[in-house]
Formats: sequence, structure tokens, C-alpha cells
Amino acid sequence: MFFYLSKVLTFLIEPGNLLFLLLLLGVIFLWLKKDRLGKVFCSLAFVFYAVFGLLPFGVFLLDTLENRFPAVVVIPENVDGIIVLGGVLDVVTSEARGRLALNGSIERVISLINLTKRSPNATVVFTGGAGLLGRPDLSEADMLKPLLNEFMHDPNKIIFENKSRNTFQNAVFTKELIQQKPGETWLLVTSAFHMPRSVGIFRKQGIEVTAYPVDFNMGPDVQYGLQTNPRAALGYLRKGLHEWLGLLAYYWTDKTSEFFPSPNE
Repeated sequence: MFFYLSKVLTFLIEPGNLLFLLLLLGVIFLWLKKDRLGKVFCSLAFVFYAVFGLLPFGVFLLDTLENRFPAVVVIPENVDGIIVLGGVLDVVTSEARGRLALNGSIERVISLINLTKRSPNATVVFTGGAGLLGRPDLSEADMLKPLLNEFMHDPNKIIFENKSRNTFQNAVFTKELIQQKPGETWLLVTSAFHMPRSVGIFRKQGIEVTAYPVDFNMGPDVQYGLQTNPRAALGYLRKGLHEWLGLLAYYWTDKTSEFFPSPNE
């Protein structure tokens, strides 16, 4: 029951899906000669597009997430460990095409390579397993291992965690692979909008991390004015809304240290 409910909620929080549903209902009622209902739903679709496509709701949601942990300008001098979260690879397309299909989160991998060069003695963990229901055989860590090993001076230096299905399991399984000592500095690398939830989850598992956010969607000084690109604005809304609901769900289920983690807990 919970699985199907989550699927429905996932469908409804997608702005494009909700817009399509309103238009579909409007057209159906118009064809059924129920003009009043048809006009109501078509008007709702227009209002939804105008409000969320032209006003900066999505920009605000995403910008608040991305600015929670500022970009790292100066890397700590002594880094003991580097944890990089998966989510950079389309595993289904990669398997079908026989080559890696990387997505917009590729900066996580680039940062892994650069940080490892800067801190050659640090323990490095890439955590990303089978995130798809019905395809547990497709592991992002296993697929990326040959590529990452090519860029590493010491290929055996990276610990690949290949069982996790989500961010919570990223932290749980990473904890089983490392032994963090008091006072050690461990960097956590993931997309900026995803960082607050990730930090809270790792803290809950007793892993103290220093945020190293990447893959920023926008600059630090965003103007909350009228949006000139409604399609992009709806995309920000989708991504921001999904992450805020994730923060709420993880907090309710006691998987994170606090609702909206900050640099100083």
C-alpha cells in the first residue's frame, strides 16, 4: 500500500504531470459537454503554469537548499577521508548502450579525482549501488569502477560501496566500511541542493562530515524576480519540492539528525 501511495505522490509533485492532469481533465469534460467543469480545469492549468512558471517559487526552494552549505573555496589542509555519493550515472542506459551514460551530477566524479590528487593519503569511498526496483544487478559503483581506476594513481585506494539504494543506505553501508577517529576531517561530496539531507543522515549515523557541495544550479546572488523561462522555473520547482519533501520524510522517520541541518549542528 505504501509503495503505491509513494508512486502517486511522486507523480503529483512533478509539476509537468500535474499540469498535464489538469489539462486532461479539462479536455475530457469539454468533450463530454460539461463546459463549466472543462473551463474550470483548463483555467486551473493556466493559473498553475502562470503562477509557478513565472513566479520564483521553485527558485526560492532550490536556492535555499543550495546556500545552506556554502561552496568550499579553501580545502582543509589535512583531509583524512572523502565520501562521494552516487547519482552520476544512468545505469539502465549505460547497460543498454554498453558505455557510461553520465548525467548532470558529473561534478561529483570530477571532484573525487581532484580531491584525491590534493589529499593522496585520504581514504576515498564512492557509495552508489542498485537504486532501481527490479534491477538490483545494476550497480553504479561497479559500472564506474573501471573509469575511476583509470584516473587514480593507486586504483586500489578507492573503496566502492555497491549495495545502497538511497542516501540513507549510503550512510549506513559507508559506516560499515570506514572507521572514523575523533578529530578526523572527512569530506562529503554531493550536489549542493542534496547536501542538507545528506549531512543530516551521515550525522545520524555518527559520521561527522565536512560538506563539499558541487553541481550548483544557480549562483549565490539569485534575484527573486519574474521568471523569463517558465520551463526552467518549473524544473527548479520539481527539484526543490522533491528535496524538501525528502527532508521532511527523513525527519519523520528518524533517519536524519534534524529537519534542516546546518554547517554547525
